[in-house]
Amino acid sequence: MEYYKSKKDSYCQKEGILKIAVVSHAADTHSGSRAPIELAKAFAKKGHEVFFFAYKEISKTEAIKELKYAKIDVRLIKIPENKLLGKLLPSFALAKDLKRIKPNIISTQAKLPFILGAKLSGIPVAYTYMGTQLDIWLDRIFPSQPNYLDNIINIFLNWLIKLNTIIQLSTTKHIISLSKYCKGELNRLYHKKSSYVFWGSRTDLMAKTQANKTKSNSTIHLLSVSRIVPYKGFHTQIETVNELTPKFPIKLTIIGSYPDKKYLNYLKKIKNQNTQIIVNPSDQILSKYYQSTDIYITCDKFLFFGMPIFEAASFGKPTVAFDFASAKEVVKNHKTGIIVSTKEEFKKAIIKLANSKRERQKLGYNAQKFSKNYTWGSAANFYLKQFKKWQKH
Repeated sequence: MEYYKSKKDSYCQKEGILKIAVVSHAADTHSGSRAPIELAKAFAKKGHEVFFFAYKEISKTEAIKELKYAKIDVRLIKIPENKLLGKLLPSFALAKDLKRIKPNIISTQAKLPFILGAKLSGIPVAYTYMGTQLDIWLDRIFPSQPNYLDNIINIFLNWLIKLNTIIQLSTTKHIISLSKYCKGELNRLYHKKSSYVFWGSRTDLMAKTQANKTKSNSTIHLLSVSRIVPYKGFHTQIETVNELTPKFPIKLTIIGSYPDKKYLNYLKKIKNQNTQIIVNPSDQILSKYYQSTDIYITCDKFLFFGMPIFEAASFGKPTVAFDFASAKEVVKNHKTGIIVSTKEEFKKAIIKLANSKRERQKLGYNAQKFSKNYTWGSAANFYLKQFKKWQKH
């Protein structure tokens, strides 16, 4: 590290080196929580001093070890037992610690309490906009069809979600969006401007893990990875596989984290023996499934970026994706995968790729080549360029 502490515990900085505080909700390697960890590691790898803030109770030991191994100073903040002040007290604890270490900039992908704490520190905040996920009430009542009252509740909750995002965005003028789609949505919904960047693909651990090549040549393996919640559309995938299996040798593996228990039970109820569901696997296990699959699939309604698409692509796997949000950015239609608009098109795209090993290999090769443009190192370079530009103004 190119920093040193004086006897008074004050940090002295060498020219060109930044002190960066990465503020996340949790130190966790599952789902989207992996992203700030990889970004922090990429900053540290480039010689910058990095501090990582997260809630203690929901952070995982393995993730903390990974950060410390990368020489990142991990600061865990307790969630108070006081229910009345439990949301506010961590904000003040975070602000106090940030004021003490005095980073040049705060990079945050956290929720409102920590974002307020970052603002209270008086240090410039760089906010990563990852899209606005709406219709949470419709997800809660799924698979029931909404009635009039449900629609009213859903509209009200959508308004609250947007208000919460407005408050978060008000903490900074420095915003980076996760895709071109997110950049456009940010302007459309909140009248804010930003630059945009793609995050990286697979982790170093995934790259080092080798799968056993014992897969049957006759069976086509499909894979889908994400949080197990209704808007990810896993039920559509299962319904499609159920329709295909009587006449087609096909298997689906769903790998997810933080499952909605009601939705998970629903998926288990509707699936047949050709679908398996794996919850919270390690990166090593996930890597093996990426390597052994034939086609990656996603029905994500809020595909603001789709990190698993790039992870699959890094192993040379093509993707079939519904045309939601940034799908056409992360999947190049008929070049790195296939974009579909209906369930029938989804089924036909799977059959097309399943019937042609040559087409799968061609799209997979292009996908792998495309994914090499987007690493955690290149994402960190983009952030650092923005940080230094903002420091000058």
